[in-house]
Amino acid sequence: MENEEIDLSEFVNVLFKRLGLIVAMMLLGVVVAFLFNMFSRPVYEASTLLMINREDAGKLDANRYSSFTNEEDYYRTQYQLLESRSLLEQVYKELELKQYEQFAGGVGTLRRAIKIIPIMRSRLVNVRARAYDPQLAADISNTLSKDFVEDNLNNRVLMGKDIIRALESKEKSAEQQELLNSMPQVVNSDFIKSLKKEASDLQRQKAQLTAKYTSRHPEVVAIEQQLDSVRNQINVETRRLVESIKIELSGQFSGNNVRIIDPAVTPRGPVLPRKMINLVIGLAGGLLLGVVISFGLEFFDQSVKNSEDLDSKLGLAFLGVVPFDKMKKQESEYGTLLKTGNFLKAEGVRNIRAMLDFALADAPNAPFLITSSLQGEGKSNFSSNLAVALAQTGKRVLLIDGDLRRSRLHRVFKLSMEKGMSNFWDPNPKKSDYAFNVQPVADVPNLFLLTSGVRPPNPTELLGTPKMNDFLAWAQKHYDQIVVDCPALLPVADTLLWGKLIPRAIFVIRYGKTNAKLAKTAVDKLKKAGIKILGGVIGCYQPEGLSYGKYGYYKSYHYYSSDDK
Repeated sequence: MENEEIDLSEFVNVLFKRLGLIVAMMLLGVVVAFLFNMFSRPVYEASTLLMINREDAGKLDANRYSSFTNEEDYYRTQYQLLESRSLLEQVYKELELKQYEQFAGGVGTLRRAIKIIPIMRSRLVNVRARAYDPQLAADISNTLSKDFVEDNLNNRVLMGKDIIRALESKEKSAEQQELLNSMPQVVNSDFIKSLKKEASDLQRQKAQLTAKYTSRHPEVVAIEQQLDSVRNQINVETRRLVESIKIELSGQFSGNNVRIIDPAVTPRGPVLPRKMINLVIGLAGGLLLGVVISFGLEFFDQSVKNSEDLDSKLGLAFLGVVPFDKMKKQESEYGTLLKTGNFLKAEGVRNIRAMLDFALADAPNAPFLITSSLQGEGKSNFSSNLAVALAQTGKRVLLIDGDLRRSRLHRVFKLSMEKGMSNFWDPNPKKSDYAFNVQPVADVPNLFLLTSGVRPPNPTELLGTPKMNDFLAWAQKHYDQIVVDCPALLPVADTLLWGKLIPRAIFVIRYGKTNAKLAKTAVDKLKKAGIKILGGVIGCYQPEGLSYGKYGYYKSYHYYSSDDK
């Protein structure tokens, strides 16, 4: 259960983290739907209401539907007939639909514009037609319904007339007589069946007698008379049944089992596009797309964001986070450490200072480097703030700007570059003096800065000279803690040269920006050079989601108020 809550929390945090993207996708979906509504051609729909009654199976039904065994099959067939190719071709020609752009493709386009919709638990069915022209939609629906009703009646009458013609003919042809004799009422009559059996028996007896006697023999004559009598009875019974069928069929010609209830009228407004539905679909589609993209970005995100990433991706111990601090122009980068109040950045640096005491338990005053994988990851900002935090404990702290190529700390502390490390190699003894080049930071007691000095032409060669060993030996005698702000590991090798002099380092990554693969490459370089990594620091941390993410405890620093001095 606990794991499920954690997963849900991470899910919600991802959504809130990418909230801007999700909202943008939703707006995009609404804009797309709006443009679709604006440029889509209106489609009109007209509907004709038909009633289709089931033909009575108890009466003779000479049409092709008399063989249906249940009502469901019958009605399914009627619906299929409404969409039959022959009926649609008849409507297509009658309305001359070929002249319309929508139906220029033939009967297939008409079929796609027709929809047959039965009304549940009734004998009613809607015949709907769609077209760009509202009047044409009504014409198609009405014409299709009218032709279906007429065809149904014509089929019934046409088949009935064939039977009536045979019944009314005085001299029936063999085909007509066969039609009458094959009618179900005649074939299924029990009395006619018995008469036909009797005639068959008499015919067999006659055949036996004619084998013995001549046709004038009394027994043969008697059998023939009996056979004629049975045949006459068969003809009389057949005529009686046929007359009753004639009366029944004649009554059916006066009506039709299919009729139009409500003809289609010209629609007042279009059914397509459904503007509100399209807007809702666009909004929902944008939301879904935004969520999918958000989780896609999260899945493919190779940046380092929390302590788990430091451990799993880089194999580093977690020292802490430095929350993002949007400074005003008149403020210094380390200004929060000099003020009282609720400053998350200051507390983050102080937490790291406390963790550093544990990391340096074997050598509390050992010097260490601060580096990162690439430029712009907040390394120098963290170095200056950590140096201030260490100085606030009463230690004499020397902060060295170890980047001889792109120095920055002199601007942070507003000190001159005329004094700095590059002067160590000056032939003038006064100018190359170590103490001469170290400058105190005016507003931070116990903090001293060694700038990089004027940029030398060969920084890599200078770092590899014995002069550096001599300086560090001097510095360790005069200062309690030495912190070196080194250049980024990629692509220059200056930090590795510093590592030969100071084999301890803190690795800084920028929250959500530092690429894990590049950072791993940089960490591997440090390890291969024999530099002990004290831990990793996540800089420029920005709370996301519903809380402060993995480091929600920072919001509990409310007790650091101005009254708690």
